[in-house]
Amino acid sequence: MDKSLNDIKDVIQPTYSTRDVMRIDDIIGHRHDLMGRPYTVGCVGLNRVKRTSYINVIIQTLAHIRPIRNFLLTLSNLDEQPPLVRKLSMVVRRMWHARRFKAHISPHECVQEIVVLSKGQFGLDEEADPFELLVWMLNTLHGMVRKKKTSVVYETVRGEMQVAMQKVQDVSQDDMVEDVEATISTMPFLALSLELPPTPLFTHPSTDDEDERANIPQVALGTLLQRYDGTTTVETNGLVQQYTVTNLPAYIVCHVKRFTKHNMSEKNLTVVNFPVRNVPFGDLLHVHGSTSVTYDLVVNVCHVGHQGKSAVDGAVLTEFEESPFFAYVQQGENSWFRVHDLRVEPVMPQMLFLSDSYIQVWQRN
Repeated sequence: MDKSLNDIKDVIQPTYSTRDVMRIDDIIGHRHDLMGRPYTVGCVGLNRVKRTSYINVIIQTLAHIRPIRNFLLTLSNLDEQPPLVRKLSMVVRRMWHARRFKAHISPHECVQEIVVLSKGQFGLDEEADPFELLVWMLNTLHGMVRKKKTSVVYETVRGEMQVAMQKVQDVSQDDMVEDVEATISTMPFLALSLELPPTPLFTHPSTDDEDERANIPQVALGTLLQRYDGTTTVETNGLVQQYTVTNLPAYIVCHVKRFTKHNMSEKNLTVVNFPVRNVPFGDLLHVHGSTSVTYDLVVNVCHVGHQGKSAVDGAVLTEFEESPFFAYVQQGENSWFRVHDLRVEPVMPQMLFLSDSYIQVWQRN
């Protein structure tokens, strides 16, 4: 083969050695494509295929969970891998390539494979729930690459908790009530779902956007995590439940439950406040033997707009209704970028909590 074609071959199908991957986070920096347009290695915009911003943010998320990223970068015998693994690996490889011809990437082959493999659960014509897609992707990838019942996917993001359940007793009238023993079970988890406080029914009227933002309730991340600290009880469907995290994974996925209906038509606008570094998850969750463990935020997927989907069929969608999901991703020691499909722009870490966080990924220190 003509050696002059090596650059083209390398861009189309990049390859990485173990040494390359070990050094990849140290060589992050600004590059320029053939047209002189700047881009940051690993933080590359993705073309949107119809209404698939929810898929783009999950591809960005997986590309920034290091163990999963490194696995996809160094995966051998690509032609022998399942189509989803192969196509996702190619997108991630191109995102982290330091000599790109273009400053953006088209993930259409990976997107089409997700649509086909999910049998239409995730489509192109309407935005779906990115958290549901993330869980589906993690489970599907695990099933495709696992060896001896485990995989790099579950080893990275799966934790463990104990769940104590007890029936609620009817204490009406003067009947004697016997104590019902709680049943305790151990179960794995891929994410911690965080329940937001209900939206207030009445707020003071405001005359501008700044005043309207001031009326929106706020809650600290630590308050939402109390649900899993082993002391807080939750009552649902006649059962009192208590969750105790017993094993923290290397990467914690948090799901902020903003949508109150399955079709994402109603949204809770509560602002979640959080630091981006050294969050003491071990202490907040009272994890035995891990109280000193801290985590740093690496990905923050957000939703923009007052509701998840347009309420009027056939109406002309605004830009944010057409593409409501974007991601903040960390690059380097403390550099953050806002990635919204093709648009990539640097942001200050202090700006992250101002958006409506929906999915967060935290990396153990």
